[in-house]
Amino acid sequence: IGSGAAGLPAAIRAANQGASVIVVDANYDIGGHALLSGGNVALGGGTSAQKKYGIKDSPDILFRDLTDWSIVESNGMPDYRYNDRGIQRALADNEAATYEFLVENGVPFADRIPDTRGGHAIGISAPRENHTVSNTPPGLESPSGSGGTNLMRPLEASARAKGVKFLLNYHMDVIFRETPPS
Repeated sequence: IGSGAAGLPAAIRAANQGASVIVVDANYDIGGHALLSGGNVALGGGTSAQKKYGIKDSPDILFRDLTDWSIVESNGMPDYRYNDRGIQRALADNEAATYEFLVENGVPFADRIPDTRGGHAIGISAPRENHTVSNTPPGLESPSGSGGTNLMRPLEASARAKGVKFLLNYHMDVIFRETPPS
Protein backbone atom coordinates (compact mmCIF):
# COMPACT_ATOMS: atom_id res chain seq x y z
CA ILE A 1 0.00 0.00 0.00
CA GLY A 2 1.65 3.19 -1.23
CA SER A 3 4.31 3.70 -3.89
CA GLY A 4 6.69 6.02 -2.08
CA ALA A 5 10.20 5.55 -0.76
CA ALA A 6 9.13 2.63 1.44
CA GLY A 7 6.42 1.07 -0.74
CA LEU A 8 8.37 0.67 -3.99
CA PRO A 9 11.41 -0.99 -2.40
CA ALA A 10 9.07 -3.29 -0.44
CA ALA A 11 7.28 -4.22 -3.68
CA ILE A 12 10.58 -4.89 -5.45
CA ARG A 13 11.85 -7.00 -2.57
CA ALA A 14 8.62 -9.02 -2.49
CA ALA A 15 8.78 -9.55 -6.26
CA ASN A 16 12.43 -10.63 -5.93
CA GLN A 17 11.27 -13.25 -3.42
CA GLY A 18 8.71 -14.60 -5.91
CA ALA A 19 5.56 -12.90 -4.64
CA SER A 20 2.84 -11.62 -6.92
CA VAL A 21 2.67 -7.90 -6.07
CA ILE A 22 0.05 -5.21 -6.58
CA VAL A 23 0.88 -1.71 -5.35
CA VAL A 24 -2.15 0.39 -4.42
CA ASP A 25 -1.74 4.16 -4.22
CA ALA A 26 -4.34 6.86 -3.68
CA ASN A 27 -2.43 9.28 -5.90
CA TYR A 28 -2.59 9.45 -9.71
CA ASP A 29 1.17 8.79 -9.90
CA ILE A 30 3.83 6.83 -8.06
CA GLY A 31 6.43 8.28 -5.74
CA GLY A 32 4.64 10.02 -2.89
CA HIS A 33 6.64 12.77 -1.21
CA ALA A 34 9.90 11.16 -2.35
CA LEU A 35 9.09 12.04 -5.98
CA LEU A 36 9.08 15.71 -4.97
CA SER A 37 12.17 15.46 -2.77
CA GLY A 38 15.65 16.61 -3.64
CA GLY A 39 16.77 13.01 -4.10
CA ASN A 40 19.30 13.28 -1.28
CA VAL A 41 19.76 9.94 0.48
CA ALA A 42 21.77 9.65 3.68
CA LEU A 43 23.07 6.07 3.76
CA GLY A 44 26.39 4.99 5.21
CA GLY A 45 27.92 2.16 7.13
CA GLY A 46 30.40 1.28 4.39
CA THR A 47 28.62 1.79 1.07
CA SER A 48 30.41 1.18 -2.22
CA ALA A 49 30.45 4.97 -2.75
CA GLN A 50 32.15 5.52 0.59
CA LYS A 51 34.71 2.81 -0.19
CA LYS A 52 35.37 4.25 -3.65
CA TYR A 53 36.31 7.60 -2.12
CA GLY A 54 38.26 6.18 0.84
CA ILE A 55 35.72 7.12 3.50
CA LYS A 56 36.13 5.01 6.62
CA ASP A 57 32.69 3.95 7.84
CA SER A 58 31.08 0.79 9.15
CA PRO A 59 27.85 -0.31 10.81
CA ASP A 60 29.58 0.06 14.20
CA ILE A 61 30.74 3.63 13.48
CA LEU A 62 27.27 4.50 12.20
CA PHE A 63 25.62 2.95 15.27
CA ARG A 64 27.93 4.93 17.54
CA ASP A 65 26.96 8.11 15.70
CA LEU A 66 23.26 7.28 16.05
CA THR A 67 23.48 6.63 19.78
CA ASP A 68 26.23 8.98 21.03
CA TRP A 69 24.68 11.43 23.46
CA SER A 70 27.74 13.67 23.33
CA ILE A 71 26.85 14.72 19.77
CA VAL A 72 24.43 17.60 20.07
CA GLU A 73 22.53 19.96 17.81
CA SER A 74 22.85 23.74 18.03
CA ASN A 75 20.05 23.72 20.64
CA GLY A 76 22.14 21.43 22.86
CA MET A 77 19.89 18.39 22.40
CA PRO A 78 21.27 15.03 21.32
CA ASP A 79 19.78 14.18 17.93
CA TYR A 80 18.86 10.63 18.71
CA ARG A 81 18.08 10.94 22.41
CA TYR A 82 14.80 9.03 22.36
CA ASN A 83 15.52 6.51 19.63
CA ASP A 84 15.35 2.83 20.45
CA ARG A 85 18.86 1.35 20.40
CA GLY A 86 17.63 -1.87 18.78
CA ILE A 87 16.09 0.07 15.91
CA GLN A 88 19.25 2.15 15.54
CA ARG A 89 21.33 -1.05 15.44
CA ALA A 90 19.11 -2.47 12.70
CA LEU A 91 19.38 0.80 10.78
CA ALA A 92 23.18 0.86 11.08
CA ASP A 93 23.47 -2.78 10.03
CA ASN A 94 21.32 -2.30 6.91
CA GLU A 95 22.16 1.13 5.48
CA ALA A 96 24.99 -0.05 3.20
CA ALA A 97 22.84 -2.87 1.82
CA THR A 98 20.02 -0.38 1.24
CA TYR A 99 22.33 1.85 -0.78
CA GLU A 100 23.44 -1.13 -2.88
CA PHE A 101 19.79 -2.17 -3.38
CA LEU A 102 18.97 1.29 -4.75
CA VAL A 103 21.96 1.18 -7.12
CA GLU A 104 21.08 -2.37 -8.27
CA ASN A 105 17.56 -1.14 -9.06
CA GLY A 106 18.73 1.70 -11.26
CA VAL A 107 18.93 4.74 -8.98
CA PRO A 108 21.59 6.99 -10.56
CA PHE A 109 23.59 8.54 -7.75
CA ALA A 110 25.99 11.30 -8.77
CA ASP A 111 29.54 9.99 -9.14
CA ARG A 112 31.03 12.16 -6.42
CA ILE A 113 32.16 11.80 -2.87
CA PRO A 114 29.33 11.45 -0.33
CA ASP A 115 29.00 14.62 1.71
CA THR A 116 27.07 16.14 4.59
CA ARG A 117 24.82 18.59 2.75
CA GLY A 118 21.09 18.09 2.59
CA GLY A 119 20.24 17.67 6.26
CA HIS A 120 21.23 18.44 9.80
CA ALA A 121 23.69 16.14 11.58
CA ILE A 122 24.10 14.11 8.39
CA GLY A 123 27.27 12.14 8.60
CA ILE A 124 28.47 13.15 12.05
CA SER A 125 31.80 11.22 11.89
CA ALA A 126 31.68 10.12 8.22
CA PRO A 127 30.14 11.71 5.10
CA ARG A 128 26.99 9.74 4.20
CA GLU A 129 24.80 11.94 2.01
CA ASN A 130 24.36 10.68 -1.57
CA HIS A 131 22.67 12.71 -4.29
CA THR A 132 20.74 11.49 -7.30
CA VAL A 133 21.50 13.03 -10.65
CA SER A 134 18.84 15.67 -11.27
CA ASN A 135 18.44 16.25 -15.00
CA THR A 136 14.69 16.09 -15.55
CA PRO A 137 12.94 19.44 -15.98
CA PRO A 138 9.61 20.08 -14.24
CA GLY A 139 6.73 18.36 -16.02
CA LEU A 140 4.42 15.38 -15.76
CA GLU A 141 7.29 12.95 -15.20
CA SER A 142 8.99 15.21 -12.66
CA PRO A 143 6.47 17.44 -10.87
CA SER A 144 9.17 19.46 -9.10
CA GLY A 145 12.05 18.91 -11.52
CA SER A 146 14.15 17.69 -8.61
CA GLY A 147 16.34 14.71 -7.80
CA GLY A 148 13.41 12.81 -6.31
CA THR A 149 12.33 11.94 -9.83
CA ASN A 150 15.64 10.16 -10.40
CA LEU A 151 15.17 8.29 -7.14
CA MET A 152 11.62 7.09 -7.73
CA ARG A 153 11.30 6.60 -11.53
CA PRO A 154 14.10 3.99 -11.65
CA LEU A 155 12.47 2.12 -8.76
CA GLU A 156 9.16 2.24 -10.62
CA ALA A 157 10.83 0.88 -13.77
CA SER A 158 12.54 -1.88 -11.80
CA ALA A 159 9.27 -2.87 -10.11
CA ARG A 160 7.41 -2.96 -13.43
CA ALA A 161 10.19 -5.02 -15.03
CA LYS A 162 9.79 -7.54 -12.19
CA GLY A 163 6.05 -7.84 -12.85
CA VAL A 164 4.73 -5.55 -10.11
CA LYS A 165 1.29 -4.19 -11.03
CA PHE A 166 0.05 -0.76 -9.98
CA LEU A 167 -3.41 0.45 -9.04
CA LEU A 168 -3.23 4.23 -9.00
CA ASN A 169 -6.08 6.50 -7.91
CA TYR A 170 -7.32 3.76 -5.59
CA HIS A 171 -7.81 4.19 -1.88
CA MET A 172 -7.23 1.20 0.39
CA ASP A 173 -9.76 1.19 3.19
CA VAL A 174 -10.04 -2.47 4.15
CA ILE A 175 -8.16 -5.66 3.43
CA PHE A 176 -10.27 -8.83 3.33
CA ARG A 177 -8.36 -11.97 3.95
CA GLU A 178 -9.61 -15.51 3.98
CA THR A 179 -8.81 -17.44 7.10
CA PRO A 180 -7.12 -20.71 6.24
CA PRO A 181 -9.09 -23.77 7.32
CA SER A 182 -8.00 -25.15 10.68
